[in-house]
Amino acid sequence: MFDLTKFIEILDSSEDKKNSLENALKYVKDDLHVGMVEIVATSLGEHYEFIVDKDIDRNCKIQYVHDEHTYLYYKSKDSYKLTDEDMNNIDILLRIVSMHHDKYMILKKAEDAEFISPNTHLPNIKGFMREILKLKGTVDFKNYNSYFINIKGFGLINKIFGSKQGDEAILGYANALKDFIYDDEAIGHLGGDNFVAFINRLRHEEFINLVTMCPVYIKKDNIKKKINLIGIVGFTEIETNDIDYELIVSGASTACQYARNTKKIVVKLTPELLDMVNTVKDIEGTFKEELRSGNFVVYYQPKVDIKSGKIIGVEALSRWIKDGKIIPPGMFVPVLERNGEILNLDLFVLETLCKDIHNYRNQGHLIVPASCNISRRDFESKDIEKRIIDIIKKYNVQTRDIVIEVTETTNLEENERLATFIDIMHQNGIMTSVDDFGTGYSSLSVLRDFKVNEIKIDRSFINRDILNDSDEIIIGSIIDMAKRLNIDVICEGVETKSQAEFLLKLGCNNAQGFLYSKPLPKLEFEALMQKIGTVYD
Repeated sequence: MFDLTKFIEILDSSEDKKNSLENALKYVKDDLHVGMVEIVATSLGEHYEFIVDKDIDRNCKIQYVHDEHTYLYYKSKDSYKLTDEDMNNIDILLRIVSMHHDKYMILKKAEDAEFISPNTHLPNIKGFMREILKLKGTVDFKNYNSYFINIKGFGLINKIFGSKQGDEAILGYANALKDFIYDDEAIGHLGGDNFVAFINRLRHEEFINLVTMCPVYIKKDNIKKKINLIGIVGFTEIETNDIDYELIVSGASTACQYARNTKKIVVKLTPELLDMVNTVKDIEGTFKEELRSGNFVVYYQPKVDIKSGKIIGVEALSRWIKDGKIIPPGMFVPVLERNGEILNLDLFVLETLCKDIHNYRNQGHLIVPASCNISRRDFESKDIEKRIIDIIKKYNVQTRDIVIEVTETTNLEENERLATFIDIMHQNGIMTSVDDFGTGYSSLSVLRDFKVNEIKIDRSFINRDILNDSDEIIIGSIIDMAKRLNIDVICEGVETKSQAEFLLKLGCNNAQGFLYSKPLPKLEFEALMQKIGTVYD
């Protein structure tokens, strides 16, 4: 009879389940005439075969069932008749194999939980890093790219087809990636609709073509449907073999996030992009404290009567003073619009403006109508109208002294929200102006349907060296229609005398731009207003 202790010792001698079990079976081959042991779990789709002798007579088999697994023993010699003791020994052997297999399954599940994504059975982030680590020393990392992939609009797929079908789609995408990679490459699933990859640079174009337009199949109402999953991709070229494994993912992730924010499909991480992203992170991380600390200030840019050159109004604009330098709005406004903090900045500008108007009136100074901008993102706040009205009332500002500038949108649903906002402002006696007029969803409907007091013709209409007959017809028509509807017209971005003369010829009497003044700090604007005067003097 074989030594059970020795048999168990051999079973535990290797992490390779197949290898250790085959060695253990070879050890008892002569005692039990083992030809084959099978482990089958039909419900789990598992089927393991451990062959000792290839010439197997399958007429004689003994089985032991434990949980969902069936353990089958085949003997290889017909001439040998199994005794009761043999049968008992085989039963013991199969039970030991069962215990060994249970132990393996528990360890495998624990390992899967740590390194494998449960939905797709691809490596998770730890598993992905482990796969790359295995490749160290066997491949030249400088020949590879790292990728971070996010499925575009995946939430909409879940909403239309259902979460079960969404899981099917993600699994189909994962399988497509799995089929694509070679042994010297790696992929991973970070959960949800995010994937990572480590691919030979020579296969970059082929990989991009796959992940940016990948057909997958789902079942809905027993009907098989084909949908294309569009991957938004950030990637970085690995430049050294001495790499930070986390940087492999974070660099590509940064490029992918930038692609999402800028509505691009594929973005490569470059030093310039990294500097820009770091600036964005700095803005996001410091904005609230900088606002509290008074490092955001309000500048004023005059609106001017073209004929007389006198001031007819003013626009309040935000400026960020950091380390003694002015950070251009083009650097921080898009960032704050993306993360929703623009609302706090816009309300700060409005409150500063109302406070200044209140002080001017108490001091007996002349007041010209003053405007401030409200971002499109601000309309996501359901009580934006109330907050604006409350600020105006708080400082006892007369509504005729305030103009709220809004911007047209290219989205019909957003435009409907904009119309509601303008209507509420109108009901409360607050004037509104449409900024960047002519660039939005339907400028003509703005003139017809919105109860606006003013439109600001976008600078793009006059921002050219020579203004021709077509420009005259288009701009002249806008001015004429607005005047007929009793809407004031002002053109922004006026920088040359020829542009001003062109506008005056078409009947646009009001302008704003560097020809007259750049945005100024409050005291400088006060001095300018005293110097050139206003149309209200």
